[in-house]
Amino acid sequence: MIRNRKSKLVIVTIISCILISISSMTIKVSASELSDAKYEKLSIDEGLSNENVTTIFQDSKGYMWIGTSDGLNRYDGEYIKIYNCDINYENSLSSTYITALSEDDYGNIWIGTDRGLNILNKDTGQVIRLNDIESDNHNLGGLEITSLLYSEHEDNIMWVGTENGLMKIDVKKSKLKAFYHEKGNENSLTNSSITCLEENEQGSIWVGTRYGINVIHNDLIIDKDNLKIYDDKQYIYNIEIDNLGYAWLSSKRGILVYQMYESSDIVWIIDKGGIKEYSKKEKDIINSYDSKIKNYIDNNNFIFNDSKNNIWISSSSGIVRYTHDTNDFELLSRDINKKDTLSSNSISCFYEDRNGTMWIGTDKGVNILNNNNQFKSTNVNENVYISDKNIVSILEHDKFLWIATKSNGVYI
Repeated sequence: MIRNRKSKLVIVTIISCILISISSMTIKVSASELSDAKYEKLSIDEGLSNENVTTIFQDSKGYMWIGTSDGLNRYDGEYIKIYNCDINYENSLSSTYITALSEDDYGNIWIGTDRGLNILNKDTGQVIRLNDIESDNHNLGGLEITSLLYSEHEDNIMWVGTENGLMKIDVKKSKLKAFYHEKGNENSLTNSSITCLEENEQGSIWVGTRYGINVIHNDLIIDKDNLKIYDDKQYIYNIEIDNLGYAWLSSKRGILVYQMYESSDIVWIIDKGGIKEYSKKEKDIINSYDSKIKNYIDNNNFIFNDSKNNIWISSSSGIVRYTHDTNDFELLSRDINKKDTLSSNSISCFYEDRNGTMWIGTDKGVNILNNNNQFKSTNVNENVYISDKNIVSILEHDKFLWIATKSNGVYI
């Protein structure tokens, strides 16, 4: 929790998240669990519009939406429906390159592209392109949309990050408030080019830019990122706030973690040189710790915190997963000798659905990893073959499973 919303945020590293002293810490790198994992895959062979996956999102109905560099895909677990751009059809997307996805309380899907914002109307099934709306004074129909965030703490608020400004949209009232960098204005953003958005438990919006971090609360920019040890602010790729109150961020200089409710004069940074402990006041390195993990902290553009508080980080070698409970780093790389391995080491996004299944976007399609692969045993009639894959409900009664399907009745 942030005890004082206007208190100065303190930077620490991954190490300070662990409740053990630095002197007794041993960082482990293991590949056992992730290397043995088996993945389902979605690619052009299964009907995906393009293998270069850019973003993944699950809507309130359970559909998985997969954005690519050439079209948007809606996946129901069996079939894929493709949405794309057609300059001759006004109800198509404004661009084929999908950059961000979200959903409002009305069930409408918001679709960010490299050339404007689109909204898929739930009731009509039609795409509304904002570049067709004359009242689009902030050019949302023409700008590259970099991020979308629907607030969990403010009603009907969609935050839209763009290449030139941050927009706060009241979906119900159709009102918009814009935030920009203004030279000489200390109360403006550090940079107008937005890279990522995240919301903490207090409803504050963390805004990553090409030049540092901004924190917005009640429409006021209450704090700005200042690493103290660098002369320039950092290019922020991604921000994730975990359940322990730490804001993880990936930057051009490596992996950092903001501790949001304790003060410290020490700064920890993990980069390609290892782990470094800095004095914020003196701007000097106090200690340096060599670690195997330094070999994997490269191309860390994407970072994700799952429901079990594991941190997933993209790297030049595949995926690095950090587990709080064991203080263990695990590496997952593509193994060309295994059929069900990761399809590519080039990671573009992470997403966890409501069942705890991890969806990993790559430049070679989607990899689906079910972390909950242990099931409770129960009796199922071995003579029953379920021909309908569309399961709508499952009930266990008297040690038997009752399985309701969409088209072919109930199986026991």
